[in-house]
Amino acid sequence: MAYPLRLHILTLFIIAFLSWPLTVSAGIQEDLIWAIEKGNTFEVSKLLNKGANPDISDNEGNTPLMIAAKNKDLKLAQILIEAGAKLDIRNDYGETAIMLASYHGQTELVKQLYTQGAKINHDGWNPIIYAASGGHLQVIRLLLSGGADINSTTDNGTTALMMAVRENHLDVVALLLENGADLTAENEHGDSALDWAEKQNHQKIVKLLKSYGESK
Repeated sequence: MAYPLRLHILTLFIIAFLSWPLTVSAGIQEDLIWAIEKGNTFEVSKLLNKGANPDISDNEGNTPLMIAAKNKDLKLAQILIEAGAKLDIRNDYGETAIMLASYHGQTELVKQLYTQGAKINHDGWNPIIYAASGGHLQVIRLLLSGGADINSTTDNGTTALMMAVRENHLDVVALLLENGADLTAENEHGDSALDWAEKQNHQKIVKLLKSYGESK
């Protein structure tokens, strides 16, 4: 009877031993997300040096790099980029780190992500449409200088110009028009940027769009 008991104890010990690294690993990853959300760069660096995965995601699919972009934390983002964080991972909403940085007006972070290879042209919502939504002129100029497609569309045909109109960003509308935005583009419902401006009673934008259209 003693032998089976010892065998049972040994089996339990082996199982516990094998699962121990997984528990430790999970703990490190949880600590990394916590440190990212708190903006604790020292702790983030320490955990990454211990082997924490820089691409671990939260319950909405946001990676540490995305969280840094949302929190406008350039230093933290730089640490993650240097640690080899993947740049084009998408969260549950289809967003990438450079899209979030564009929406939040993080020009320097957008520049660093782009120079490291982050995509700015892809199907669906993209950085320039996000930047237009947020009303960020400098980010838009940067993206255009990098070859962003000013007339790219979302799955339902929405353009950067339409989003700038929707959010009432007059200066962004002017910039996009000056750089070749298509005033005649329509979404899946047949609405153009001018239609959106009129429906939302953005009179200054209506005037701009009409005068621009008449000059063409």
